[in-house]
Amino acid sequence: MRTTSLLLALATLGCRSPDDKGTPTPDVADSGAPDPGTDPSLAAGPTDAFAGVVRDGESGEAALSGGITAEGRAGDLVLWNDRVRFVVQGARPGHGIVHTAGGVLDADIVRTDGTLGRDTVEDVFLAFGLSRLFHADSVEVVSAGGPDTAAVVVARGTDVVWEYWEGMFERTTPLVADMDLDIVTTYTLEPGAWALDITTELTNPTEEAVTISLADGIFASGEDLVPWAPGSGHGGPETGPLEAAWFVGRTGEGAFGVYSTEDDLSVGALSELASELGIFFAEHAAFELAPGASHTVRRSLAVAPDVSTGEGARRSALGESLGTVSGSAVDSDGTPLPGVRVHLLDATTHAAGGIAITDTSGTFTAELPPGAWSAVPVASTTGEVVGLAAGAGRYGPFAAAPVNQRQLDVLAETGTASPVAFAAGHGQQGATSFELTADHTTELSLTLPAASGVEVRVRDADGTPLPALVELRWADTGRPGLELEPAVLDALDLDTGTRHAWGWTSTGTLFLPAPAGTFELHAGHSWRYTRQTVDAVDVTEGATTTVTITLDEVVALDGWLSMDSHLHASPSFDGALAMEDRLVGCATSGVALPVATDHDAMADYQGLATALGLDARMQVVPGLEVTTLLRGHFNLFPLEPRPLTEPNGGAVRWWDVPADTQEVFDRMHAAGGDRAVVQVNHPRSPGMFAFARFDPTTGVPGEPDKWSWDFALMELLNGGTSDFEELREDWFSLLDLGQVRVPTGVSDSHYRYIPCGMARTDVFLDTTDPRGVSTADLMDALAAGHVVVASGTTLRASLAGALPGDTVSGSGGALDVEVRAPEWIVPGTLQVLVDGVPVHEEVLDAAVDGLWYADSIELDLDTDAWVVVEVRGDTPMGDAWRNTTPYAVTNAFFVDVDGDGWQAPGLASIAARARATAPHADPRSPDPGAGELGR
Repeated sequence: MRTTSLLLALATLGCRSPDDKGTPTPDVADSGAPDPGTDPSLAAGPTDAFAGVVRDGESGEAALSGGITAEGRAGDLVLWNDRVRFVVQGARPGHGIVHTAGGVLDADIVRTDGTLGRDTVEDVFLAFGLSRLFHADSVEVVSAGGPDTAAVVVARGTDVVWEYWEGMFERTTPLVADMDLDIVTTYTLEPGAWALDITTELTNPTEEAVTISLADGIFASGEDLVPWAPGSGHGGPETGPLEAAWFVGRTGEGAFGVYSTEDDLSVGALSELASELGIFFAEHAAFELAPGASHTVRRSLAVAPDVSTGEGARRSALGESLGTVSGSAVDSDGTPLPGVRVHLLDATTHAAGGIAITDTSGTFTAELPPGAWSAVPVASTTGEVVGLAAGAGRYGPFAAAPVNQRQLDVLAETGTASPVAFAAGHGQQGATSFELTADHTTELSLTLPAASGVEVRVRDADGTPLPALVELRWADTGRPGLELEPAVLDALDLDTGTRHAWGWTSTGTLFLPAPAGTFELHAGHSWRYTRQTVDAVDVTEGATTTVTITLDEVVALDGWLSMDSHLHASPSFDGALAMEDRLVGCATSGVALPVATDHDAMADYQGLATALGLDARMQVVPGLEVTTLLRGHFNLFPLEPRPLTEPNGGAVRWWDVPADTQEVFDRMHAAGGDRAVVQVNHPRSPGMFAFARFDPTTGVPGEPDKWSWDFALMELLNGGTSDFEELREDWFSLLDLGQVRVPTGVSDSHYRYIPCGMARTDVFLDTTDPRGVSTADLMDALAAGHVVVASGTTLRASLAGALPGDTVSGSGGALDVEVRAPEWIVPGTLQVLVDGVPVHEEVLDAAVDGLWYADSIELDLDTDAWVVVEVRGDTPMGDAWRNTTPYAVTNAFFVDVDGDGWQAPGLASIAARARATAPHADPRSPDPGAGELGR
């Protein structure tokens, strides 16, 4: 008997307004061609449901919704009514970890209020453990729908290998062999429904019985969603039987969820195994399928303006007796408040019953079981605020061109959209108790303090707006008491710490919603400027407090531009911020050359940079992180993303099992062409150096098939690792061997709060304007090794006039060194190392106008050697920089004493270095937010 049991899995590890409604006129299909159904550009009325194929061309794709995970395109199928829209992937390759056809790609409410689409569904798919997926060979409209008629789409196919997951473990034969099942999934949308009903029939056409463990996978936006479940609230679904799994927008995007009113669902170890990839599994009970037998599973996928709407529909479908709570939220002046999140909790147990969001008139309604309840309105802030144009949505890395153009137009302020209602800046209120009885309505009236906040204006000494990171903290008096029990705080996921919000602005002006109170305000821009703290910012209810901050430039641009060659955002499976937010964050950090290196996905960021007005500050370099599990992670750049024509934008398919690491690099070089370079990422945590068991004392990898010398760059300083000392010794070992590789500093940031440029690579390009840097210029500079790796400290050095990476003939000569930093960075100790052995050391304990050191050190060497200048500090740089300590090191200078070609010192220098060098403290602190797969 074959099996796909969990035990085996464990063993492996803008539509139109309703006013435009007309009579549906399905296209007449050619003889034998599938029915294209109703044109998705048609709006549905209250009694309608429709299904149809997205028409070819921009006009057809313009009918699709947008959002951070929008992927629909011509040929996909849409089911919609006057409330919701779902996109089912046609029989084509898909993006991301799930490559198969026939699953739900996009889901959103129907928006007639002028807001941009807010799809947050990546994939909803059917899986057989972690080995196999349902793949549709055909996806067709069965019922085009119409008045009082259900819309129906059917996907037919079989089970196939889950390529990404099996390839991750380099399995050359699948864990579970082909089951050859006949699988038919039927999607049905009724008029007026919030939920898409999904029925899957599995038939075993073989002569052998099969035991099946089946699960519905949910891959969704970790950037904009938080989990929610009945009872536990924002604690999310718990292990065991599953009532429903909901995913709620952080800033008013709405909610979607999966549940079954007929079958038993549960949460088990499968979800824990897949959580590293950001996937949640709702598992069905295992069953045996005899030869010729069929089995049917049923579940629903709902999307709604809020959880309470979806939960009400679910409970009604279960036949529960419900009561209704209806109410309004107003401020102290009686003004209606849209976008207030009203959490509904059991008054005795504090179990979460739902979240209702007030509409444009400030009203809400929810259906709940009879009993004693409490309502807690939340209208404070998200804790992380990014300043974008009013009404901006989310750019989708794989969304159709006309969909993303709407977002670009709003960002560039050449187009407009209505903001999604999201109340913020009101004080937190306590709970209001109420009683519900079946089939009756209870009215509530909730009053909140008027909204208030702080408008921060950050300028340089000339009064020019300056991008900045702003932090707003409650002053010594502290956050006002919430008067809510700990269990309630947990269910509501409310902040209780002293930080009220982070804020990022690329324009120099940012509004931070904040309730009345006294705050501390901190603002900064990059490692080149001063920082400023305003100790007492008093915010009055209903008013905006304006604070203007001036930051002085201490370290002038000097021909070196800062690059961060390891960055993530929404295209990554574990990205936790939007592409827009990534670029704004890099602007606030002063990174001129951000390299977009999303996991196994290539997206084009440059159009966003232009729309955001950032072209004068940065040039985005497109790249890719190749995320092998057993060989390490590698970045490749520059590249040419093809997000609209190639799966994953043309990413390298490393999961097609390679013979060795060299084959992975061969694929990368083939994808990147002659100018693209390979960077070995976090080589020891884990990375290629660890997997291959590279020994720096011998220069030999213990597992040669997991090693290749075919790389140009290696991360020396990774903002998310704690293994710097090992990497430093690895790099020195390579220099001793004559295996010259260029070191880089990177942030490896997956979050807003881990700054772009937390570690960086300063590259000499002889310009202060990133617009003047060509790809050829950058790659030439990297090939020459004209770099300084840094975090905080700005270090410049030349040897006999030569730059780091260059070879100098003769005994060495004058080593000219400058160290610069503003007062909040204390560089620490300067060392000059020859073949890794210190020959000069000096403590830097004072600065004049940001200049900590400027001197010339004479080198007179009698044998060929490599030379680096290193500055290492031990004073943390503050919360904005994750309390890491400053550091900087030049790439090596190569001294060719006899002029006959530089000769590497050999591994004998390792012993001398060990005798001469005392252990150093690690200059980095670990990044608690980065997991092994997500690095």
